[in-house]
Amino acid sequence: MNNEWEKRMQQEGWSRELLYQLVESVKDYAIFVSDLDGEIVSWNTGAEKMFGYTAEEAIGQNCRMLFTPKDRADGVPEKEKTTAREKGCAEDERWHLRKDNSLFFASGVQTPLYDETGKHTGYAKIARDLTERIEFQDELQAAKDNLEVRVVERTSELNESNESLRREVTERVESEKLRLALLRKIVRAQENERKRIAREIHDHIGQHLTGLQLNLQILIDQYKEDSKLTGQITGLQSIIKQIDAEVDFLAWELRPSVLDHFGLAVAMEKYVADWSQQFDIPAEFVLFGLDGKKLLPEIEINLYRIGQEALNNIAKYAQARNVVVSLQKRNETVSLIIEDNGIGFEPTKKAVLTGDDRGMGLLGMKERAELIGGSIELESSIGNGTTVYVRVPAQFE
Repeated sequence: MNNEWEKRMQQEGWSRELLYQLVESVKDYAIFVSDLDGEIVSWNTGAEKMFGYTAEEAIGQNCRMLFTPKDRADGVPEKEKTTAREKGCAEDERWHLRKDNSLFFASGVQTPLYDETGKHTGYAKIARDLTERIEFQDELQAAKDNLEVRVVERTSELNESNESLRREVTERVESEKLRLALLRKIVRAQENERKRIAREIHDHIGQHLTGLQLNLQILIDQYKEDSKLTGQITGLQSIIKQIDAEVDFLAWELRPSVLDHFGLAVAMEKYVADWSQQFDIPAEFVLFGLDGKKLLPEIEINLYRIGQEALNNIAKYAQARNVVVSLQKRNETVSLIIEDNGIGFEPTKKAVLTGDDRGMGLLGMKERAELIGGSIELESSIGNGTTVYVRVPAQFE
């Protein structure tokens, strides 16, 4: 049978030697021929390398020995021949058996052979070892499965971390809400106490000073002929008048009644004017966009206190020659801007931000801005003055 196959090749222009060289040179593929009964009649070097049988051992044996016991029991070798005969070829990828009974995975194609008369004489099969590819695919799948497990585990860890973070954020938000609520209560209590003290200062001390002035005037009228005594009394009147003015300013600082009656714009303008006179520093108040509207009381009192604290800082530290205070409404935001041309400072210094009086003042201003949903920014440098920007949502009565 092998001679007939070789004869056919020779008739088609293939010499025995050339054919042998061609088949034997292919070492990565198993190429073998079997007769109609499956008996192996030709066996190349690639087949020997792949299956482990030498040509002497393989030729004359049935090719069924190359299949696994299960495939033999299932009739796979016969089905493969039938498919090849009926369809012209039979392709398969399956596990095969080596001489040492080890398994390997191969991809093969089997084709029927015919002689010059068209008579079916046998089968030729070419197979390639795909074990490494299968092992690589298995390793790849294992790595993929392992990666998926790790992804699931990591995702679970991240979900737990995110949940923990969400709880922490929620707790912090709730804590911040409680802090702000408590701070609002403290500020309201402070304002109520300021209002009470301001009223007492104005009503009691102011009345006593007014009474003292009247009594001194009576003394002047009684002893007007004694110029030395009346001169001394007049001097006392000047001192009392100054004390009265300072008491009025102190009461104004504690709680300006004009803020409750006429709103922030009027109160701020008056305070800037009184502050300028009190500390002998030129100051200008600029108003834009409010058009006589009154903001919510909580916003007005906190903006007023921020402006008051900023001006007090200027009086204590800035050595300013000029101050401008602006109250502006643009779109949905109200801005309070206090700028001076004083000596300035470095706002990033720890002592300024946390330690000294100015630092505590800035922190208080920041807290007041947060109480009304606003923010505060500070621009300053040595020798270039300081500007405080406060921005809050515009909410009106």
